[in-house]
This record gives sequence, C-alpha cells and structure tokens, in this order.
Amino acid sequence: MKKLSTITITFILFFLLFSQSPAQVKNIKELTVVVPAESIAKFIRPLLPYNINIGDNFSGSFWVQSIENIKIIKDRVSFSAHIYGKDIVYTAKIGKQTASFKVGNVNLRNDWQASLRYDKSKKKLYIRPQIESPQNKQDFSQGDILIDTLFNALSDMEYPIDISRIKPITAELYDTELTINTDIYDVYAVKNMLFIEVIPTAQKKGAPTQK
Repeated sequence: MKKLSTITITFILFFLLFSQSPAQVKNIKELTVVVPAESIAKFIRPLLPYNINIGDNFSGSFWVQSIENIKIIKDRVSFSAHIYGKDIVYTAKIGKQTASFKVGNVNLRNDWQASLRYDKSKKKLYIRPQIESPQNKQDFSQGDILIDTLFNALSDMEYPIDISRIKPITAELYDTELTINTDIYDVYAVKNMLFIEVIPTAQKKGAPTQK
C-alpha cells in the first residue's frame, strides 16, 4: 500500500526538488532555490510516460501517462494525473489460499492536491495528498474502480519523505577538487512557486568538512 502512495504523491515531488533552477542568495548561510510551476511542467513533460510499480499484489504494466495543470499555492501543490495500466492482475491471499483476479486495463484520470510540511529538526518533508475523483465514475472499467478505490483509501494521510541531503556537487578549481554538500533547511510553497532553502558547505579533497 505504501508503494502505491509513491506513484502520484512523490512522483511530482521528485521533480519539484531536483528541477534545475537559478539559485538566489538569501543571506550568507542560506540559499533559496525558486522553482516556478511552469519550469516543473517543462521538466516533467519529456520524461513521460513513466513506468511505475504499485506493489507486489499487482502484475501487468502501469504507466504515468501525463501530469498536467500544475499549480502551487500556499504550502500546497495541485495537479492532474493520468494513470494507464494494461493486462492488470490483482493477487490476494484469502486464508491459506491465493486468489488472482483479472482486472484488465486501467485508464484513470484524477485531480490531486498535496499539502507540504517540512520538519526542520527531522529534515523530513511530510506530504498529505487529497484526491478528487472524477464525476464520470459510471464510465469506469473494473480496473479503474479498483485503482481509484485504493487511491481514495490512501488519500488524506501524511507521508514522510527523507530529503535530508541533496547529492553532493564535485568540481575542480585550479587543480583543486572541491565537493559542495547541500543540506535542505526549509521547503515551502507560495504564489505558484516552490521555495527550497539550502545550506551549502564546501570541502577540499582530503580535508574535513567546514562547519
């Protein structure tokens, strides 16, 4: 079930945090990376469709076909997701027996809103997704009904994501190798932009990390 939550919930977050955007200096210790919603959409588009795994109970092929209508308001990200699945089979253990149910294909479109909360002491970002199911449920296939039900069951729960450190950057300057480690200080969203405050520390090769 937790694997299923990462399909739409953390898929968008991955691109939000690691999209390349110009950094703006906030003060001596911290830098603020500003990520506009338009930049996120442009970054994600060429990476789709994206193959996903929603858990050991399912077999077949699942894809994120599209993520659109990305909007950022105060500590909340909203977007539309299109999930496609082919030849899906759901396997469940009933007592001592294992039963398989042929689900068929999935062609599901949902709107999501995900609230953000960053815990500075634990260096974890907490995401609380809320799904808005489409109105045309009478047109759902049995696969659409099953996946939509699972998404609804996982909706409105808070999920922690460990983003304590971004991958270090290594560069060479005047024959000296430098490594820049970056710790995330804060994450928040407002006015259609995501703000990521980071604290960089530089280290020469073979030297202790600067405090």
